[in-house]
Amino acid sequence: MKNQINIVNLFLITTSLFLHLQCAPAKLNSTCDPESESFAMTALLEFGSTDGSFLCPILSGFSPLRLDYGTDFFVMRQEETIGILKPVSSEPITHCESSPSLPLGIVLDESNCALSGTPLVGMNATKFMITAKSQHKQITIPLVIKSLFIPKFAFVANIGSGLINSYTINATSGVLGAGGFVAAGGGPESMALSTNQKYLTVANRNTNDLSQFSINPLNGNLTIVETISSGGTIPIAVVYHPSKDLLYIRNSDNIATFSVSPQTGDLTLINTTSNVPDSSGIAMDPLGNFLYVASFNANLINSFGIDPVTGFLNPNPIHSIPSGSRPRRMVTHANGKTMYVAYENSSNISTFQIDVNTGSMSSIFPDTPSTGVVSGAIVSDPVGKFVYMANRDTNTISMYATSSTNGELIPMSPNTVATGNGPLGIDVDPSGKFLYNTNMTDSTAGIFTINQANGNLSPNGSIGTSTSPAVIVTAGSNP
Repeated sequence: MKNQINIVNLFLITTSLFLHLQCAPAKLNSTCDPESESFAMTALLEFGSTDGSFLCPILSGFSPLRLDYGTDFFVMRQEETIGILKPVSSEPITHCESSPSLPLGIVLDESNCALSGTPLVGMNATKFMITAKSQHKQITIPLVIKSLFIPKFAFVANIGSGLINSYTINATSGVLGAGGFVAAGGGPESMALSTNQKYLTVANRNTNDLSQFSINPLNGNLTIVETISSGGTIPIAVVYHPSKDLLYIRNSDNIATFSVSPQTGDLTLINTTSNVPDSSGIAMDPLGNFLYVASFNANLINSFGIDPVTGFLNPNPIHSIPSGSRPRRMVTHANGKTMYVAYENSSNISTFQIDVNTGSMSSIFPDTPSTGVVSGAIVSDPVGKFVYMANRDTNTISMYATSSTNGELIPMSPNTVATGNGPLGIDVDPSGKFLYNTNMTDSTAGIFTINQANGNLSPNGSIGTSTSPAVIVTAGSNP
């Protein structure tokens, strides 16, 4: 009886093992074999990959078409030939197109989506939608392209005299050539150039108005177009929309929006947005979707959405984030993903990450110290590689590189370069090759060359201004 039971058990075990081997997937099959236990995991990894290739050919028919330029932000310089920018694709491309059309002089290869050529015009950051098609699939991805203008003119606002100086820029050396001067209003403390580089707007803090000038395209001399109320009191900051004929003025009691005639430069007040009364800086993201406003007394940075049709600000901030004490000046990184804030009575620079889709801000880095105590203006180069800040009390400019992955500031070595006495205003020219600053005590403008490899500044002389120069801006122009 006992032997019979053992025989039955052996039969059952053998039958069970046979059925298991017949029904279970083979453990030693290739991971690309649909019968392999590893196939499901392989498929998940393949579909989540962005390297543009497939380890398992069978999966290429099920995955969406992939197209990757290795960046979503591409900077080129007017009249300088670019290297071929060819994207990685998961399948052979049969057709490629862009909407809108690429800048004049840049060619899109319809067979593989590669970019090449020489940009003939300068252009602010613009989002292009690149559509690629394979035999049976299609994908559209965004690519932001910026073409840096050839530098042509510089303008200096003098708060002591109320005059605006004009200069020409030598595009090779960066040296300034003295031009004429015109009178603005009282206490000109902020300036901005129109999107088409044809007009200069000056905010006059003491007289609560704006001086609007047209720029002579041959010599940079200024001609008054009109003087108009700022739409509030104590206009302290001004910024143009990067792609619309709109101007935003930070008054102490509101933010005023003006339309700008592209033909005449005439300004028309079209909207005001009330906010907590205090005077401080404003900055706009490169695509014109959000306006960032520093609240000097509340120690906050506010983010306002911009209506894509009207250009009006949302009446309430999308997001507010605490800052250090008395935020005064700020600048956005060229790609719009990072913002840097300088303070009235502090040597620190705060770095904020920006969600480019929502305008929300976050602070993940500790403040970066500067060598000064009383900060002046802060500026980012148009390529997005370097940040510079004037130190009024130590007569220096602090220099930083920016991380290509998250915008974090990295102090250069050496960290500073000497300026004249009382540096306040600072600007990088449209090509990103030269930096200029205003020295209030000396009544001069300093000239520096930017090392394109490491960002270090090399002094290249200075030029006289009127009394107490506070702000400097530079302009380019198209043919």
